Amino acid sequence: MSLQPVTIALGANLGERRATLEAALNALRALPGFEVGAVSRWHETEPVGGPPEQPRYLNGVLLGRTSLSAHELLRALQAIELCFGRERSVPNGPRTLDLDLIHFGELRCAEAELELPHPRSEERLFVLEPLLELAPERILPLSGQTVAVRVAHLRARATPRGAGALIACSSPQAAQPILAQWRAQGLRIGFVPTMGALHEGHLALVRRARQNADRVVVSIFVNPLQFDDPRDLERYPRDFANDTRLLESAGASLAFTGTLEQFFPPAQGGVRRIDPGPCAQGLEGALRPGHFEGVATIVERLFEIVEPHEATFGQKDFQQTLVVRDLARRRGAPRICVAPTVREPEGLAMSSRNVFLKPDERRRALAIHAALRGAHALYASGVRDAGTLGAFLRGALSKEQLEIQYATVRDPEVWTPEEPKGELANAVALIAVKLGSVRLIDNWVLSSPDGGL
Repeated sequence: MSLQPVTIALGANLGERRATLEAALNALRALPGFEVGAVSRWHETEPVGGPPEQPRYLNGVLLGRTSLSAHELLRALQAIELCFGRERSVPNGPRTLDLDLIHFGELRCAEAELELPHPRSEERLFVLEPLLELAPERILPLSGQTVAVRVAHLRARATPRGAGALIACSSPQAAQPILAQWRAQGLRIGFVPTMGALHEGHLALVRRARQNADRVVVSIFVNPLQFDDPRDLERYPRDFANDTRLLESAGASLAFTGTLEQFFPPAQGGVRRIDPGPCAQGLEGALRPGHFEGVATIVERLFEIVEPHEATFGQKDFQQTLVVRDLARRRGAPRICVAPTVREPEGLAMSSRNVFLKPDERRRALAIHAALRGAHALYASGVRDAGTLGAFLRGALSKEQLEIQYATVRDPEVWTPEEPKGELANAVALIAVKLGSVRLIDNWVLSSPDGGL
């Protein structure tokens, strides 16, 4: 039989989701008569249908080729699911692993056991958004639309009623009347502060914010107050037009930018420095003097401008989330939501700085995620000693000759500037390294099943 092109969707929302999905990929690579081709990154998504209060999913898509028949491939997928503990007792219920055959060449069939193309695949963004990465111009067999057009249609349909197109403002002063009007209408405002150069990690924050808001507001401001290296500030990428296009596709309602003088008008006293609090001590605070003061200062000002009900930050900047939570607690608002780190398919945390990595540096950077996962496995095996966990991280990174700025653990509930002594009931592993001129940070909550908060 000639090789047939196939599309398979993968998902998991129980247990070690990422590890399960990676293991399922390896099982497919070992499957006789099957070739794994391109694989999307893993997307964090909300459950669709099924019982309430389910955990969030990791979803992805692979493109492959097979000499198996459609029914043989389906049975092989079901066998892999079974190996990972998949149970089908609850429709759309939580699952350790879900492998769906979406397309099998041009085959169309409608049987009780097998329906192709998958009848709901073109209504599911958790299938189409990963596929968009791999084949944006593919014509979908049910709608006749390209993947890109279909995703745009579904995103528009999912946009909250009345939200309309994105409003882009060139200054905070231009945004404030719009924000005041929304507050007067009783609309719930979600806020995502960024420095631009947006990637999928930022867009995931916007989509997360939309879940609890009528309007999502995004600031785009490369804040000079939080840069300790003028060269880093100078080369930080800036593309407001492209950023706003991406934000509109993700369902944001308003984006605004501005200059330092517009955010802190001299007539109103200029910059008012904010104490970042005790969580700014050590690690990033020690390596980048004044950084967290700059973060706290601009975030305080942004909260004054937007007055959001909820603000969403990414876990990748773990110590920053602690500083921001302290700030919000002191001022009494807003609620802070910390969203999981979005990763590239190999596990590298998404960052605007990744574009500066050379091929060999990118390969070596994968040691960061491997070290974090190794520390998580060590913690899960019963090792709780902070010194042992920290030493493991440093040893794993040194094998790739990375310039280690720190590789350590902390108690996320009781922050300390130095690595604590003894056993930790709660632990987060934190890493900062340099590869050439590129600085990367990442973290993993060891006491959490999936590394998140």
